[in-house]
Amino acid sequence: MAPPQWRPWRRHLWNGGPMAEVRIKAERRDEAGKGPARRARAAGRVPAILYGGGMDPVSITVDRRELALAYHTDSGTNVLLDIQVDGDNTLALTKDLQRDPVKGTVLHADFVKIERNVRIEVEVPMHLVGESPGVAEGGVLEQPLHALSISVLPGDVPEAVDVDISSLAIGDSLKVADIGVSDEYEILSDPDATVANVAQPISEEELEAMEAAVAEAEPEEVEVEAAEAQEEAAEGGEEMAAAGEPAGDEGGDEGAGA
Repeated sequence: MAPPQWRPWRRHLWNGGPMAEVRIKAERRDEAGKGPARRARAAGRVPAILYGGGMDPVSITVDRRELALAYHTDSGTNVLLDIQVDGDNTLALTKDLQRDPVKGTVLHADFVKIERNVRIEVEVPMHLVGESPGVAEGGVLEQPLHALSISVLPGDVPEAVDVDISSLAIGDSLKVADIGVSDEYEILSDPDATVANVAQPISEEELEAMEAAVAEAEPEEVEVEAAEAQEEAAEGGEEMAAAGEPAGDEGGDEGAGA
């Protein structure tokens, strides 16, 4: 019988909650600095560091395509990563990503080790569901808050939190405190923060004034050096990694999140 084929990602159900878990093969990095980091990127790999949970920080590289596919699961950057280094597997979450400000590609990643039975703090997106009567009457739906900070076991991280707006009339609002309580996670966000509200419809005069203000605004200048500065910031963490410190967050051992 042929051995099972290794697959780069798989889905699991942990503690009854849907959660994507992706296995990524990593290679240990023995060199630090700008030169080795650039060569790794040119070869299609992302320099990274794996730390936390009492382990010594490990400088690694991961395949850029595999990492991109991992983040394209429904869990996004909250996806559980089963990182394999030298035959050893470590469960981790993405703590920090440094991206090219122009291309958006990942320049460096920080992964923090987690345990399945220890709660973590993460931010998850909020989706507005239902039909607001205020919107049906011409009101404008606004969503000032798009993500919710929660404390949850790694296997119970929800892909999103649905917020029902079917009771919102014009002038009404929903706050974090109005979100239903869950047995799987604790909400950490400010309970008084506004999640959604239905504002009065904009008059024709107000609309014309807004358009005039936009037309008069001068476009912001984009500095060409921004991309190089971001890359240097990512590579500057290589020396910190060699010294046993995470590149993206000096206090990364205290918690995990995306």
